[in-house]
Amino acid sequence: MARAKKENERFQIKPVRNKKSTTFLVTGYKKDTTRVREKFKLKDDAIEFRAQLQREEEAGEHHYNLERTTLSAEQLRDAENAIHLAKGNSLSRLVAHYLTLEKRIDHKHGLSLDAAISFTESHYRHEIEELSIMMARQRFLDNQRGIEQSTHKHYANMTKLLIKDDPNKPVHRFSVADIQRVLSPYKNANTHMTYRRGLSIFFNWSVRMHHCLENPCLRLGKAPRVTTNIVILSLEETERLLKAATLLHNGIMVASVAILVFAGLRPSELQELEPKNIKSDRIRVTGGKLRRKLKRSVPLSPVLQEWLKAYPFKGQPDAWVYKMRKLKTATQATHWVSDILRHTSISFQLERDQDEGKVAFNNGTSSQMINQHYRDTIDDGKEVASFWDLTPAKISTVKLPEDIKQQDFKEWPTDAQLKKLVWQKPLSRLSLDLGVSDSAIRKRCKQHGIELPKNGHWQREFQRAKAKA
Repeated sequence: MARAKKENERFQIKPVRNKKSTTFLVTGYKKDTTRVREKFKLKDDAIEFRAQLQREEEAGEHHYNLERTTLSAEQLRDAENAIHLAKGNSLSRLVAHYLTLEKRIDHKHGLSLDAAISFTESHYRHEIEELSIMMARQRFLDNQRGIEQSTHKHYANMTKLLIKDDPNKPVHRFSVADIQRVLSPYKNANTHMTYRRGLSIFFNWSVRMHHCLENPCLRLGKAPRVTTNIVILSLEETERLLKAATLLHNGIMVASVAILVFAGLRPSELQELEPKNIKSDRIRVTGGKLRRKLKRSVPLSPVLQEWLKAYPFKGQPDAWVYKMRKLKTATQATHWVSDILRHTSISFQLERDQDEGKVAFNNGTSSQMINQHYRDTIDDGKEVASFWDLTPAKISTVKLPEDIKQQDFKEWPTDAQLKKLVWQKPLSRLSLDLGVSDSAIRKRCKQHGIELPKNGHWQREFQRAKAKA
């Protein structure tokens, strides 16, 4: 028997039967004359919906929709608070975004999202300029003005290592592991330290230019200790060096080589040395590592004074590297490094003076460096005395080995002797006697102002001799 209809029931539930199933229709009118027609498969759902409509009509306001849920009351309260904090954003979207960030940070850096945010807050600077390593390298090299060409070339070769893997990698993305990988091929301690210092210079510049937050080289492990001994020339090798210098290109290299051997200047200091800086008793050093710093004076030893008197210094010769390569061959030295002449000079100075402080001061270095590298390098006291007695007169008696007597180191006759020889026989025959080319004889005579026979001279002499016969 059907329930009797009440007068205040605005909404009714009507069963609607069809061939397959029965649905329940909730129908009626709201106070604002809005018609309601909703179908439900279950009668309970239709009853709940009608009750909700009646409560809304009685209270005059909308509270919430009734929905089936598996959440507990506590979970519902938590969800309600989360929706309130989301401020209109989709709660599911916010949760999915947060979980994605957590996964990315953990996979790439092994950090939590909170740890990553904390690091960013402490290190981030809004003015940082993201720049690829290739572009940063070019700016760095363009910024290095007023330095030696060799130093600039070293910076270019060193920073080239950073762009091998990925030239588009941002500078601030380089880590300690990246620097360790770049330096790993260099097992030699000196080479390792050279490249490590160069990379540190580049990243210090990048920090100042706001291309990265920190210098990763500063967090590298302890550098390998340099344990190799310095390389110096023996007394015999020094004699051959000075002798070859007197013969090479009319002695153009003698003054520079003598200054390096007996005063211990660095190659970079010699490059900027001017004739006016050489006084009667000292050399005023202004270049090299002391650029923009205090100058220093290097005393002239008696043997160096004799060399500079015989061969005045006119500046570092042109094609220095090529000429030094020639002299290196003449010394027949087993080992040769860029500062071998400076190392030789300091070693003999220390054995002569027996005062590391004085030697360090004269050579622009520290006592610690002197004690670490130059102490007890030479054991023979007679060898030390002979070194400081290598005057031009003593070197004139030195003979170079036959296997290195090339045209560059040929011992020429005196000017008076050569003047007679060129008028005694044709240059083609004289060149065989002297062991040089006729072009070398012509060049020698031109440099020393020796007159040569005119063209056709020897043909006329031959005709005269033939006529007399």
